[in-house]
Amino acid sequence: MRAVDFIAKVLGGAMLLASLLAVCAWWVATPDAIDPAPSRVGELDGVVLVEPGVSRREAQRLVLDGGRVGAVRPARSATSEFSGLFLLPGLADTHLHMPMMFSLPGDQEYTALLLLAHGVTSARLLGGTSAAEVASLRARIDRGEIPGPRISTCGLIIDGQDPVIPGQASVANAQQARELVDRLADEGVDCIKAYDKLSLESVVALREAAHARGLPAVGHTPQDVALEDARLDDTQHLRGVHPPFLDEGRVYPEYLRPWLRMDEARLQHVIEVSREHGMAYTPTLVAVESMPRARDWATWSASATMQAWPSHLREAIFSGEIGLNPGRFMSDEQAEMLRKAFATMQRTTRALHDAGVRLHTGTDANAPNVVPGFSLHRELSLWVDAGIPAEATLAAATLRSPETLGRVDPDRSAFDPGQPADFALFAEDPTRDIAALSSLVAVVADGRLYRRAELDARLARHAAHYESASYRAFVVAPLRLLAGGVTLAMQLRADDRDE
Repeated sequence: MRAVDFIAKVLGGAMLLASLLAVCAWWVATPDAIDPAPSRVGELDGVVLVEPGVSRREAQRLVLDGGRVGAVRPARSATSEFSGLFLLPGLADTHLHMPMMFSLPGDQEYTALLLLAHGVTSARLLGGTSAAEVASLRARIDRGEIPGPRISTCGLIIDGQDPVIPGQASVANAQQARELVDRLADEGVDCIKAYDKLSLESVVALREAAHARGLPAVGHTPQDVALEDARLDDTQHLRGVHPPFLDEGRVYPEYLRPWLRMDEARLQHVIEVSREHGMAYTPTLVAVESMPRARDWATWSASATMQAWPSHLREAIFSGEIGLNPGRFMSDEQAEMLRKAFATMQRTTRALHDAGVRLHTGTDANAPNVVPGFSLHRELSLWVDAGIPAEATLAAATLRSPETLGRVDPDRSAFDPGQPADFALFAEDPTRDIAALSSLVAVVADGRLYRRAELDARLARHAAHYESASYRAFVVAPLRLLAGGVTLAMQLRADDRDE
């Protein structure tokens, strides 16, 4: 046999084996069928209706009409299943993502379930997933095929030339920005997301085109544009609130360094601009606070929060040992800078609240180290730690944030007839102590009642899938090799640039 023929046969055999392994991995990665959502419930008797910062009504019976509120009446019994429980409007996470890197079958459904299991009944996806894909997921939730919250989406992220995130939309000028906004609006998005590298003319055109289509412009204040010029309706991560860049780097974590120069004059300027233009902010403090934890990966990865994440994200893609986790690339000086920046961001969040600037509750979930559901509870705790009262924090999470997503009528009580039947029931009152979020007893989403035991059982089935020996062998192990190779290549490229 000629050498070339032998090599061809070896390569052919290797390709066949690789194909078989890929098919096997995809089969192993596909979870069992998910149980449909439960039927809608007719009423919740004996509850304490709590509308944070607005009203509190003891011993009430909430009557539901399908996926909407029907009426509120006095309780019929003092010994019903729900007697004495505190019923609040459901929580909202106004900034999260579906897994964008190596998303596998079941990942979107698991994200939706994690949110629901933490009382999140409204969620806004801020980029990375197409409008068509989100529409499919939303339709399955709406039909009761799978459990999940009500979902809004911005569709693809809009960036400038050479976009930060590969695969997202890119525009070079104002005309392209307007055309892209119109295309996304036609696809049915609920918002338009701006990103780091947009020019001034492009972000202004994006904002104006979004408003012309009745959509909010949200996202990052572009790095070369002033906050007062971009004037996004809802600025994420407080980007641009800090003083303008000087000679700081524009990549993580260096883009947080301007926070070290934040002073009272800058803060008052931001407050004035925000009031003048009705600008709101989604701080996502948890996304910054969680990053240094990855430096002690053994401890952080073993936490209950991280253990709830799918094993391929925790142990491969975003692993603090071999994956694309920013924490593992930080120097000691950068980690200390990040902690100082975070403390300033936390104080700024409190100052914005005290000044009456509108704040929304978002997390950046499914970014590295930010686990859906868990992260929102932590975000709310960080607000309280900053000095924002628990009741005001929950007013933002249960009233203001769902309002900005168009989920409730802001001019009426969340318990008025016709409002969405989206609620969270707690054994203890979280408006008195934010730690009571952990006392969640049940969730009502679109009128469907999920008891704690049922939610835990659903989560356990997903965990068994992600933690199985076959999943680890055919999915996690290959992805660890891939993640390690990618990060090594990135490091070598960075070393070449340094030289």
